[in-house]
Amino acid sequence: MPNRTSSFTLPRAGSVNGKLRAMVWLIVLPTLLLSVIAGVAVFLAERRAAIAAATETAEALSLVADREMAVRTALLQALSVSPSLAEGRLEQFHGEALRLAGGTDNTIALIDEDGHQLINTRIPWGRPLPGSRGFVGGIDRSRRLIVSNLYLGPVDRMPSFAVRVPVTVMGRPMFLGYGSPVGAMQQIFRQQPLPEGWLGVVLDREGTVVARTKDPEKRVGQRASANMLRAMKAADRGVVDARTLDGVPVFTVFSRAPDSGWVVLIGLSQEELAKGAWTAFAMTLCLSLLFIVLALLLARRMSQAIEFPLRRLRKDAIRMGRGGTVEETPAGIEEIDVVQRALATASRERAGSEQRLREEVDAAVAQTRDAQQAALRSQKLEALGRLTGGIAHDFNNLLQTMTTGLQLARRLSQDPRANAALDACQRATGKASQLTRQLLAFGRQQVGHEAVIDLRRQLPELMALVGGAVGSAIEVELVMDDELWPVRADPVQLELAVLNLALNARDAMHGRGRLIVSVRNRVFEAGDLVLPAPELAAGEYVAVSVRDSGDGMSQEQVERAFEPFFTTKPVGQGTGLGLAQVYALAKSAGGSAAIVSKIGLGTEVTLWLPRSLGQVEAEAPDGDATVPAPDRRHAGTVLLVEDEPLVRELTAQALEERGYRVQTAPTADQALEMLRGGLAADVVLSDIVMPGIRSGVDLVRTLRVLKPTLPVVLASGHPVRIEEAPDVPLVAKPYDVDALADVLAEAMNPAREAVDLGGR
Repeated sequence: MPNRTSSFTLPRAGSVNGKLRAMVWLIVLPTLLLSVIAGVAVFLAERRAAIAAATETAEALSLVADREMAVRTALLQALSVSPSLAEGRLEQFHGEALRLAGGTDNTIALIDEDGHQLINTRIPWGRPLPGSRGFVGGIDRSRRLIVSNLYLGPVDRMPSFAVRVPVTVMGRPMFLGYGSPVGAMQQIFRQQPLPEGWLGVVLDREGTVVARTKDPEKRVGQRASANMLRAMKAADRGVVDARTLDGVPVFTVFSRAPDSGWVVLIGLSQEELAKGAWTAFAMTLCLSLLFIVLALLLARRMSQAIEFPLRRLRKDAIRMGRGGTVEETPAGIEEIDVVQRALATASRERAGSEQRLREEVDAAVAQTRDAQQAALRSQKLEALGRLTGGIAHDFNNLLQTMTTGLQLARRLSQDPRANAALDACQRATGKASQLTRQLLAFGRQQVGHEAVIDLRRQLPELMALVGGAVGSAIEVELVMDDELWPVRADPVQLELAVLNLALNARDAMHGRGRLIVSVRNRVFEAGDLVLPAPELAAGEYVAVSVRDSGDGMSQEQVERAFEPFFTTKPVGQGTGLGLAQVYALAKSAGGSAAIVSKIGLGTEVTLWLPRSLGQVEAEAPDGDATVPAPDRRHAGTVLLVEDEPLVRELTAQALEERGYRVQTAPTADQALEMLRGGLAADVVLSDIVMPGIRSGVDLVRTLRVLKPTLPVVLASGHPVRIEEAPDVPLVAKPYDVDALADVLAEAMNPAREAVDLGGR
């Protein structure tokens, strides 16, 4: 084989061409080395970032899995208070459980301590029942939720899972179970889709696949790999270098759900992670090679340009060495001097340019880092908003079902003890609804109702709630100016903000101390040098302060206190969203919030709310006609549009008991078909978020064209915006049926008046 390297042989040592080429190689070789380092750095950085993102996703999905179990447990707990169950009237209780689980693939069963089924909603009453298979290995008492591993359903032989709650039937301890097919867990990945290339897996406590983003129908029921099982046994969360069940090498991040013990895996393909590093390395290498070729060509041209004056200098040097007279050749010597001075000047300029470039790069990197951090905070809030919006929609539908069912049961019950239990359940659903609204406030997705508020009238009523929340060992004091200015804010969110601050103060004082809530007017002039918050402008404000005598905070904690997800409480005792909600409320009202705290001397949090010049809304007097009357009868035909079967069935029954004639439709599209087909409805009650082509707001727009005199009332448990239909009444789920009946009657009045005038 011929020697292909002969054309690249370096010239003899000492030549100008050789020195120039050597200088080129000395400059280019570090560039090649940096290309390799850059490729490795990109790979490691992308791997760390991907693993961090996957860890957060796995932890979030594990909490979502717990939420799915908790929802089913809550349904069982609500069902467990049935009098028919406690009194052993199992046939009647079988009907109640069947109505709750009817129309779905879920199963509600009553199991004794020996594992024998006494009730199964998938099997008609009176027929033989199979044995329970959900908890063959026993019940894990170390978890808050009683959740089974994967098992084959005894009736449909489908992979399933179940939750249980303990109950007592005629003095005997038993379990009430709720079984669901594993397809119900697959919705975790539909609600929060994973990035392309990520693999999501849900495992039960024994490491069996329950849900999977890729080929779930093939992999459900298979066990995880041996090294994955060892890692899960050793810790509740971590990162494992493993292979998927498909044989793909991945970095696997796992996180165990705290309440159920199930595990969520996120697999990151090693090949996908390496693509970015190889791309960056290839681009850098190509640029380096191009730079080498250009530099070598330039060195050759420079050597040819320098060769003639240097040859003349060589002849002069030989002549001087022989003792001859050297003629002055200013052109040759001046060129060398100019080159030397030019090189010195160029080197200084290059050093200055590199310094300026380094400073600009550092500034750009810092700016990019700040932008990335801001984007990450925004993405967290956006993800929280989406998550809370979905939870609110589903949870409020469940609450609506329970609220309406409790109201129906209350009207039908004649037993005082049962009425007391129903009242307790009704209060519990009210508290759950309030918790849902608070969760929406944290996610900043709730459509608030702002009003002009008189704090002297609202805060004293709130103090009773604050006193009960913080405990009798804490002295609570309210101090207010005699003439307080009104403010414009969301009353519910303002009460939540003060209550959050009071609960934080209780934790800081460890349940014992003094809590002072003070409200005062303050005026800031344009020339004031020191303002309590940098965002405040000159003007008139009302300061709402909550001061405690607790442990206090450090300066670093004070600076970060309003950041979302930052908390000083131990893990599991705080979300880091309370002060963020307080700050969001103050900002939305046009003001700000500030914290003054010292270690050991307590903390004072102040909301600065701008003074409002609007008119304070008057309170409705006692006995107002708008208060729902349980025995009031109504008339008219209501078209109920609701996609949730349980809500639709119970709401229709409740409205019919109040005198209405009710027609139902599961979607807006079907409702329009019924109206086009000649249905004579006096009012339409529609949900907003529904499957199909049209939402509730779209239905309003269509009816304004087709039937402009037909009134519409919207109801929703989802925090959607309805600016497109501003004149339509909105009822928030869960709603009171009596209040809903009055809203429907009020909505029909203008339409009936218009019909009467047209008839005249």
